[in-house]
Amino acid sequence: MRSRRKVAGSAMVEVLVAVLLFAIGIVALVRLLGTAVKDTGEIEYRSQAVTIADELIGRMWVDRANLAAYVEDDADLPQLPAGTRTVEVNDDVVTVTIGWQAPGGAPRTHVVAATLASN
Repeated sequence: MRSRRKVAGSAMVEVLVAVLLFAIGIVALVRLLGTAVKDTGEIEYRSQAVTIADELIGRMWVDRANLAAYVEDDADLPQLPAGTRTVEVNDDVVTVTIGWQAPGGAPRTHVVAATLASN
């Protein structure tokens, strides 16, 4: 009789350990999914910032005679959360700084500097 009780008790411990390991695995997967979603949003915002800066520099390259008209200081960007754009022109060197802050995230910036020399 005693040996059967020991076996039954050890089976219960094995089941509890298996459930604990399964729960830890599920929690790890949920955390990994949350991180992946957060990183995907960050990549989307960074991609949007690059596109905005490149489009502006492209317009400025075509309109090099009016570079001073593009100068901005913390202009709002509705495409990005808390988005701002700063444009500085120093002779033929243009610097575009795009800033944003994702909800619950740290402030981020993307800076593009280009020389718009004549051909």
